[in-house]
Amino acid sequence: MMSDPASTTSATAPPRRRLLRAAVLTAVSALLVGTWVTISDAAGPLTVKASADATVVSDQPDANQGALTDLTVRAASADKPTAVAYLKFVVSGLTAAPAGVQLQLFSYAQSSTGVQIWTAPSDWTEPAITWNTAPPAGTAMVANMANLTVNAYATADVSAAVTGNGTYTFVVTTTSTVSKKFASREVAATPPQLVINTGTPATVAATAGSGQSTAPGTAFAAPLVATVTDGAGAPVTNLPVTFTTPAAGASAAFTGGATAVSVTTDASGRATAPALTANAVAGTYTVTAAAEGTTGPAAFTLTNGTVTGPSPSPSPSPTGTVTTYTFKATADASLRSDQPDTNFGADYVLNTNAAPVITSLLRFAPAGMTGTVTSATLQLYSFSTSTLGVQVFTAPASWTESAVTYATAPAMGAQVGSGPNITVNTWASIDVTAAVTGNGTVGLGLTTARVGTNKVASRESASTPPTLVVKTVTGASPSPSPSASPSPSASPSPSASPVVSESASVSPTPSPGGTGTTVTAMGGAVQTVMVGRTFASALSARVTRPGGGTVANLPVTFTAPATDPTATFPGGAHEVTVTTDGGGVATSPPLQAGPRSGTYAVTATTDGAAQAAAFSLTNTDPTIVAAGDMACPIGKTPSVTTCQQMATSDLALSLHPDAVLPLGDDQYEKGTLEEFQQMYAPSWGASTRSAARCRATTNTGTSAAPSNRPAAPATSPTSATGRTRSTRAARRCASPGTAGTSATGTWSRWTASAASSADATRATRSISGSSPT
Repeated sequence: MMSDPASTTSATAPPRRRLLRAAVLTAVSALLVGTWVTISDAAGPLTVKASADATVVSDQPDANQGALTDLTVRAASADKPTAVAYLKFVVSGLTAAPAGVQLQLFSYAQSSTGVQIWTAPSDWTEPAITWNTAPPAGTAMVANMANLTVNAYATADVSAAVTGNGTYTFVVTTTSTVSKKFASREVAATPPQLVINTGTPATVAATAGSGQSTAPGTAFAAPLVATVTDGAGAPVTNLPVTFTTPAAGASAAFTGGATAVSVTTDASGRATAPALTANAVAGTYTVTAAAEGTTGPAAFTLTNGTVTGPSPSPSPSPTGTVTTYTFKATADASLRSDQPDTNFGADYVLNTNAAPVITSLLRFAPAGMTGTVTSATLQLYSFSTSTLGVQVFTAPASWTESAVTYATAPAMGAQVGSGPNITVNTWASIDVTAAVTGNGTVGLGLTTARVGTNKVASRESASTPPTLVVKTVTGASPSPSPSASPSPSASPSPSASPVVSESASVSPTPSPGGTGTTVTAMGGAVQTVMVGRTFASALSARVTRPGGGTVANLPVTFTAPATDPTATFPGGAHEVTVTTDGGGVATSPPLQAGPRSGTYAVTATTDGAAQAAAFSLTNTDPTIVAAGDMACPIGKTPSVTTCQQMATSDLALSLHPDAVLPLGDDQYEKGTLEEFQQMYAPSWGASTRSAARCRATTNTGTSAAPSNRPAAPATSPTSATGRTRSTRAARRCASPGTAGTSATGTWSRWTASAASSADATRATRSISGSSPT
């Protein structure tokens, strides 16, 4: 049970307990003195790292503990001392008030209670601070640092306290009697720090869901999504965003009837609100999304369909059927002004730069679309971070990927899109609707105003090629003209998924599948993959009518959870809509597991469906087996401690590893073909999933591995001294059966058969520290 910090402290505190003006100051105290450290990019955040620290404990009131490697915060209990934490930072070099300031502490604890942040005077020093001499804390809490995660930085917004240059002290307390431990400055890699944003304040923007319309009393089709970015354009993670609907008049309510809900941003800075249902009042209104320390709030415009005056008798106005089409680039190439006659069509990246001028061309071939194009989005996977991003222009398609150069490239046309704030290892989505009118070739050009190279994946990067996502609508008709003369239905701003406004008294025409259809999971229903990798099978769902028979040309929406554990479709989307084929089957694009392990459900549903499909997916952490004693000379008799390669191999394989980490004794004595076939291949050669698959080349001959066994892992034959040489084989294998020569012997190359093979090879290199010549 949690104790009352105020009552506990007042009973035990020594005379100098001015500290206790803050009732929760019943925890271990710590003190940190900061020095100024700047990051090289003057426009980016500045960091103040701790230069001194100390912990003081109430049952040791005169003891100084400035040399400890951790800082402990804890509330009083029957058997543990009282506590507070102090942090001092010296801020200098600012030329203007900071746009935002974050206090970061590296946590060694997992806690939902977290800690609280207060201010205090700075009249203390690290070598002298004790429980009795600690300065008093203020009475107003500055911030609450909730939800501590073990071995991760916890962040609190202290912008209200840090207003410019000066010395600042923060007091850290907790109401929990369980100790909270943080890294002190003695841990050089993770010291306490202030991160000060000297640029533009963080912003919160409405990025999805605005402009929707629905009949009163019904749910909106898409959730509201707000994205928070800092002054440098990078996503702000783990920040609560509060969505609020109007208190009166036309409005809507979130799940459970709430008019306000707080959602924490994910790794991409996105906060996705729960389902939203319109109330019974017709009209257009604004839902806001606000986050502490940001400009804003963001505004979402929503409409509850309206009818005023006498009830009309119009013909139904059906909702249009929205179809999403995805097209990969069919050609792309970079163009460099400093190499005007060089072709870069085979590169794995597309570059842009303002000086020297580097631009890129892309070509897409949309085909098979029906209906009217309502939106087109260019998705690029970025290998760099830039607040200037890229600009997109139209471009003629009269060029060849393998031949185009800066000197021969066609001139670009009008600008059709802009993608500022690109972030490394994330997808950038750029609206290029103006460039896409229907089926036919689409040519685009990329430029930038940044003096510095922006890099995005080219189509040669098979898992992250440039992608054009086009949405069309079919079957939509204008709002009816009623026999009476009521005011017309409100016309919302267009959204990514167009929906025609409906009269409140009119039931829309059902979707092509009709009410009561069933969506059933077909392919990919139960799958497991390692975090960060793509699931082996796409998800497919079949739509059937109540009386039997499948439904073709029907939009089916696949939805993954908005928070981890989860997975994403191309572009980082958690939701994608795909149309069923002639057999009533909708197949999703590839799905990539998120960064956290766990099991979750992805659903597939369609308008009017009585039953949705559910796919059970699991993200797993990687399994890496570290083992040695991999092989022995021919004819040597196994003992308890030697020649146990078969037993070791069998044990490792029984764990189904994603990678094998060789620890030593992984040679077959002289590297002969006979030893490879008789000793190595039957044991470690069976490591198909974690070993590179190739031919072995030895000092005595070359031969393919036995056909009934996979080839050897990424380890090399011995040198002349019998010591194993670390190999970079899996990575450097250009073709089976080739070999390179070291100073002391021959090392073999193998061709990697899976990503896990390369992982194992990298791990081998990092342990052994040697390298081939």
